[in-house]
Amino acid sequence: MTAADVAIVGGGFTGAVFAIQLARMAERPLDIAIVEPRSRPGRGVAYDTADPDHRLNAPLAIHFVYPDAPDHLPAWYAERGEPARDPGALCPDGNLYIRRSDFGRYVEEQLRAHFAGNASGSTIRHIRSRAVAALRTPGGYRLALDDGQTLDARLAVLAAGYERPQAPPPFDGAVSGHPCFLADPWDTARIGEIPSDARVLVLGMSQTASDAIAVLLRNGHSGRIEAVARHGLRPRRKPASVVGPPPDIVERLIRPVSPFTAAHGRQASVLGILRTLRADVRRAEAGGGNWFETFGDLRDSVWEVWPALPPAEKRRFLRHVRVWYDVHRFQLPPQVEAYIAEAETAGQLSFEAAFCVAAESDGDALSITLRPRGGGECRRKMFDAVVNCTGPGMRPDRSGNPLVRDLVARGYAAPHQVGIGFGVDGACRAIDADGRPDRHLRIVGPLTYGAFADQQGAPFIALRLCKIVPDIVASLRR
Repeated sequence: MTAADVAIVGGGFTGAVFAIQLARMAERPLDIAIVEPRSRPGRGVAYDTADPDHRLNAPLAIHFVYPDAPDHLPAWYAERGEPARDPGALCPDGNLYIRRSDFGRYVEEQLRAHFAGNASGSTIRHIRSRAVAALRTPGGYRLALDDGQTLDARLAVLAAGYERPQAPPPFDGAVSGHPCFLADPWDTARIGEIPSDARVLVLGMSQTASDAIAVLLRNGHSGRIEAVARHGLRPRRKPASVVGPPPDIVERLIRPVSPFTAAHGRQASVLGILRTLRADVRRAEAGGGNWFETFGDLRDSVWEVWPALPPAEKRRFLRHVRVWYDVHRFQLPPQVEAYIAEAETAGQLSFEAAFCVAAESDGDALSITLRPRGGGECRRKMFDAVVNCTGPGMRPDRSGNPLVRDLVARGYAAPHQVGIGFGVDGACRAIDADGRPDRHLRIVGPLTYGAFADQQGAPFIALRLCKIVPDIVASLRR
């Protein structure tokens, strides 16, 4: 058995930034343990990739580890000569859209620098293992690790990121094990093994789907690629008129009143927000502007707008509006857009609003029955590969993470009332099954979507962590 003051479960971006900021703000030396099975903490699923077509979907300028030093990453990138090594990162809008692997390397370097020394004299160590269960103790939590060891901590911090997509119903039976079905869209090695003339079906049209398509095209894929999604919605392209550096994201996210609320007051319904946004866009376009900058005012106000909505309105958003919001919220890197536009123009790539109603094995291929959205006859088609890009799992009660399942089963943490992520209070204390906050268990990052809805991008995560760390430092003082 080992012990630590703080055990951070998850060593991706969220866990790394939490450890860095805790070490910077602590009032005394702390023993901080990061439990992460990967050999290189700081990268996680999102940035642990070597594929050159996996790029940040927003400009370099809005990404950071240190909100008080937003120029640190651009300076690091320039000092290492990365612009010359990756000239394709510079896009016509004047911004750099760097490779996710480079951003992961930056985060890892910052974390390792704090391993070596930090402002509080804290010890940060990496335990290369996986936490599989938790038990409350009088002084905190005891974590069971998959190597048989245990770790006692006064504070346990769940910093797990997105889980891999679950197979949709037509593929969750025997077909899920078929060699033609690629359940993990981030497994670029398997995508690279798809024969160049294969007939490929991509389930989904999100950024993840676009990444998979870009990898296929870069590898010289010549076969037909079809992408289907229930609503048929694709990420909206940023208007060509939007050029130059983005607004100061830190200032927009820390101001006392958010941009949208300052302009329109507090909103109590999703319909009211939607009508207000549409009116704003119409006014902007009538004056020669565009939807992108207007939408940005709402995007950068979610930290204030979402918590103020009643639970019923949040559920209404998730049922009816979220898919529309996301296609405006998450643009593609311009480099990936170019791949897709060229293949679509050539007739090699198509997108359709449809969903799979059946999937059957047919020798070395899969027979898929598709139903168009809005009616029409079902049709059966053969595919040599099906890539599952249906989106990450975000329901703790259906998680594939053993620790997440254990926390739910023991009632230490409860799913948020809207059905996505865990319930937490404003300081990210886990809300247990009896509705009580637990100061010994914090949940941060994407698993707090239900509470905050803005924990999907690096700047939003980093600023939320900086906001709660002072409260954590105070709790460790007791």
